[in-house]
Amino acid sequence: MQTIQLRKFGTVLVSRPAGLEAFNAIRSSLDVTRPVHVDFEGVLTVTPSWFDEFLTNLAGYMQGKVELLPTDNASVLAALPVLSTARDDAAGQIMKRALERMQKGVD
Repeated sequence: MQTIQLRKFGTVLVSRPAGLEAFNAIRSSLDVTRPVHVDFEGVLTVTPSWFDEFLTNLAGYMQGKVELLPTDNASVLAALPVLSTARDDAAGQIMKRALERMQKGVD
């Protein structure tokens, strides 16, 4: 399992261009044959635009093999429901699975 520690991109993650830049920075280190976990630990805030851009590109590149680790980050918890209902693609499915897991308290 591969894990992406989002804190390596900063503690405040904002804007679509920055989300795309973060994805492009890690793309070459990813093995598309192995699933990846996204870890929010150490991140203070994530805007929906940053998260949408990063996750959409990641989901496409990884062919949907992405899981969001449970978090109590308020900005993530606020963005997930909005973004997941607005999307009907791999990124939307990843967000919906994460929401279900977090609501059930499953790690």
